[in-house]
Amino acid sequence: MIGFLYVLPKQGNAQGLLDKVISLNANSRRVADVLNEISSKAGFYFSYNSRLIPQDSLVTLTASNQQVSRILHRLFKERYEYGEQNNYVIIIPALPRLMLINTDLTNDNNTFSVSGMVVDERSGERLMNASVYEKTHLVATLTDEHGYFKLKFRTSNPGSITVTASKRLYRDTTIHFLQTVLVSSRANNAVYNNIDEESNRIERTALGSLFISARQKIQSLNITGFFAKRPFQVSLTPGLSTHGMFSPQVVNKFSLNLAGGYTAGVNGLEVAGLFNINKKSAKYLQLAGVFNLVGGNATGLQLAGAHNRALDTVRGVQISLFTNKAQAQLSGVQISALHNETRRLKGVQMGMVNVADTSQGISIGLINIIYNGFYRLSYTANNLANTNLALKTGTHNFYSTVLLGMNVSADNRFYAFGFGIGHDFMFSNNVYLSAEAAYQFSDAGTWDDGWWQGKLLLNVQVNKHISLLAGPAFNRYKHAGLWRSPGYKNVTDIPEYPETSTSFYQTKKWIGWEAGIAFNSVFKPVKRAIDNSQAWYLGVAATGGVAWDAPFGFVSGGELFVHRDLGEYLTGTLSTGYTYFSADRNWLIFGNGQHNVYAQPVKIIPVKAGIRLRTGKRFFMAGEIGEAFGNTLPHFVHNSNPYTYTPVYEHYRSLMYTASAGFSFTSGLEAGIKFEDYGLQMPYKQFALRLGYRFKLSK
Repeated sequence: MIGFLYVLPKQGNAQGLLDKVISLNANSRRVADVLNEISSKAGFYFSYNSRLIPQDSLVTLTASNQQVSRILHRLFKERYEYGEQNNYVIIIPALPRLMLINTDLTNDNNTFSVSGMVVDERSGERLMNASVYEKTHLVATLTDEHGYFKLKFRTSNPGSITVTASKRLYRDTTIHFLQTVLVSSRANNAVYNNIDEESNRIERTALGSLFISARQKIQSLNITGFFAKRPFQVSLTPGLSTHGMFSPQVVNKFSLNLAGGYTAGVNGLEVAGLFNINKKSAKYLQLAGVFNLVGGNATGLQLAGAHNRALDTVRGVQISLFTNKAQAQLSGVQISALHNETRRLKGVQMGMVNVADTSQGISIGLINIIYNGFYRLSYTANNLANTNLALKTGTHNFYSTVLLGMNVSADNRFYAFGFGIGHDFMFSNNVYLSAEAAYQFSDAGTWDDGWWQGKLLLNVQVNKHISLLAGPAFNRYKHAGLWRSPGYKNVTDIPEYPETSTSFYQTKKWIGWEAGIAFNSVFKPVKRAIDNSQAWYLGVAATGGVAWDAPFGFVSGGELFVHRDLGEYLTGTLSTGYTYFSADRNWLIFGNGQHNVYAQPVKIIPVKAGIRLRTGKRFFMAGEIGEAFGNTLPHFVHNSNPYTYTPVYEHYRSLMYTASAGFSFTSGLEAGIKFEDYGLQMPYKQFALRLGYRFKLSK
């Protein structure tokens, strides 16, 4: 019989297949025929690798009312092990045994020391990198190149000391040391769980591989079925903790990781200066300066400075500055400035780019890549702007919109950009009504205007990809200024210069219209290869753009940057550079008739760090935060005698941020766009094109 190799389960059926009683009389019969007769009489099937069992060997065996397990032991001796799964008995080769030799136990003022060697029971070979641990006191070590180990722990009442040796592809071996000890009423509240699961997959992730030591990875391969619970632990870095090498086998209620830590899990609160890594699941609150990485489910709140990731399901909230990922399912909320991702969405995503294979929830962002959803690119006109482009992504239940608009006219210029949300009321597959709300930053002389819209657009599908749309739109426009800007559209009907409006802000409301054409399609799922890259890059880039608002105009600059791939399509970034804001020197900032001060150029040096995420083979988006150092616009010192104002320029530093997107080619060339804000409340902001080149320093 040709079968398959299964992982042996820890437990069998309630009515065990191996416990069934049969009778058998085989005289010089093939092993394969004997196994077929056993399976027929016991009412189950065997599963095994036919190359590992000598099926054509002849055997003689007689059994009367014996258990199947006893018959198999007589047939194969100790060469194989047996497990049960559904209606199958799985046969696999028996693992070799470990043996502890030359063991010694000493006690020096309640400091106990257990030493010895771990060898292969059959060959006597001394085994390196075997895990040796004591469960009650949670101490562990690895054997050296001579198979030697030494465990030390301090206790006033050791009770029975149990030492276990484990190694991948070997069966565990345990020895007990019995001591004469004082009787104590103090209870041992440790709880141990034997859990057979793929618990070391966290170590195969790129971040896990980067921050988890080789010794801890070896121990995870050796010890797969033992986990303990403890009230708390404190770590400096993974491996340097109150539980030592045993930290990845312990679930804690409270975990404090000064730099970072690696534990089995948390069932309460975990805080880290840089990062938390959990082999299994995490509840209920995780806080990290850079990232949280969980091998199982994350329940509750994950809050990180850069990145949250759970290899299974998130039931709760993930909040990070850059990226969140729930690998299996999100039943809750993801909030980030850059990117959110899950396989099955049953909650809410809020970020620049949101990704889900299937969605029964809501994605709010500039781009929503939903593989059971759609994208729609429309061109429309309305009574304010004759050229409008909109990208709508999401599902008919809820979608987000990115908007760009302008009025093409020599005497009535107008520009706008913004975002919106919408819902489609489906009358049929070809006819539906879109209810949308949108806000756009607008320029009718300055970029200080705001434009709100509420629209009801009837969509009629002409063919598979093309639709026509039209409908009414409610508009509310708020304009900043005392008079109409020459050459720009006069939205709120204010007077020409030198006459002035009665208010610096004017608001106009009206019912208008919008009509146009749209291209409709769906996102195609992309099968992405596993990315474990940890390469370093050094690069330079030139930038050129325009300032957000007057008195600044063209902005130029350059960057020097270092990149480090972190796997999972993530790259850590560190950069600095130089940015020059040109200014309209005729722009009067302050004047009193005799002493006038005009706008001056601004020079800035940014220092920032962040994350870049590749969402395709070449396309990337990135976010960075940091500090900006430069010179400000002047403030004024009042001089009373004579009565004058003196401009004073000062250096400043301020929090800054950058959002960018573009293409990075295998040749090293990069091209993209970015928005950069150098001062939050300061006017130093730019939209820029970026052209760069990066050199790969390592594989």
